Amino acid sequence: MTVGQLIAAVTFAAAIGTGSTSCARGARASGGDTLFVAVAATRTSAAYFRGALMAIDRLNAERPQGSRPFGMRMPPTVQTTQVAVAARFRDDPSVIGVVGHTGSAQTMEAAPIYADAVNGGRNAVVAVTPTATNPQVTRVNRWVFRICPTDDDAARALARFAIDSLHVQRVAVVYRNDLFGRGFTRAISPELSGSHVAIAERDPYLADITEYQAYAARIARSGIEAVIFAGGGVDAADLVRALHNESAHPVILGTDDVASILDGVKTVVAKALPTKGRGRRGPSAAPATTDDRALFRGVRFTSFYDASRTTDGGAKQFAVDFARRFGQAPTPQAALTYDATMLIGRAALAVGPDRKLVRDWIASVGTNSAPMHGVTGDIRFDDHGDAIGKPVVIGRIVP
Repeated sequence: MTVGQLIAAVTFAAAIGTGSTSCARGARASGGDTLFVAVAATRTSAAYFRGALMAIDRLNAERPQGSRPFGMRMPPTVQTTQVAVAARFRDDPSVIGVVGHTGSAQTMEAAPIYADAVNGGRNAVVAVTPTATNPQVTRVNRWVFRICPTDDDAARALARFAIDSLHVQRVAVVYRNDLFGRGFTRAISPELSGSHVAIAERDPYLADITEYQAYAARIARSGIEAVIFAGGGVDAADLVRALHNESAHPVILGTDDVASILDGVKTVVAKALPTKGRGRRGPSAAPATTDDRALFRGVRFTSFYDASRTTDGGAKQFAVDFARRFGQAPTPQAALTYDATMLIGRAALAVGPDRKLVRDWIASVGTNSAPMHGVTGDIRFDDHGDAIGKPVVIGRIVP
């Protein structure tokens, strides 16, 4: 199913009710009985909506007979700001929780809206982000949770892989000059320096502006063994091409969006590293051309889920069902969204649609109540709303 087909299938219900929905057992969205989980992703990001649809269907299949059905709300077709999207969901009384936002900056901008600070919290609604990784995301207020690892977790995993598996001594760090890139660089630098790995270059870049050839030339002259790239897949591809032009071939170690350096290319997990302690950025990258494929062989990247490495029975079934429905394996974004949607739905099944009770139930997961078993691992929250001990895996591009 293409993105267009997915959106068409989901938004068909909008002609009936006030928002998009997917309900099992023939439930309709036009009445006031449906409990909606909203998804704050851009409409072109199909993976998030696919994960949510899978969860909504499972929740409806498992809910007690006669109980209120679940549905999915999508953002408006034309989005002005993420704050406006958040306000729309907050002001919809049928929404019991929000999955999102997908990026850290957007989540922090929207957080005061979900807490309904302007009204003293009267209409506050919980938001569970599947992919916002900046550590500050859950520090804004008590209504925002995350189920993915943080940038600090990913940085530790990538640093340990560079140190323990690759035994590098000199690296360059190339980072997108934004909240994500700067934060990741701050997190990984002491991890490397503490193990006596020299950071010979720290180079910021701006998407669609930076000329990578100058960076590549310096890296080639410096004898750098690995480049740690904190940014998008398209940008990483541009740097790899520039390095190739300089006959330089350092190992590329990227953050999670670097997995999209080749769209649809099979990835193989090199090492799984559970995080310690507490636990897209924009649109997916465009595919590289066929002639480029050999250049990206061996690029490593962090990931928070890999369907091919799943050993849990329920997670395996999710991957099978997802592939049968959408014709491809679930991405990390889809799997994390599935878990976030299930979390909100199970909270409503346990305590009803009251938004404060839903938030409090989620906050208790893994502390005052048992962890929730998800397809991306067990979910348990610390006092800030961060998921504790979620795994980070290191993947490898295999053209």
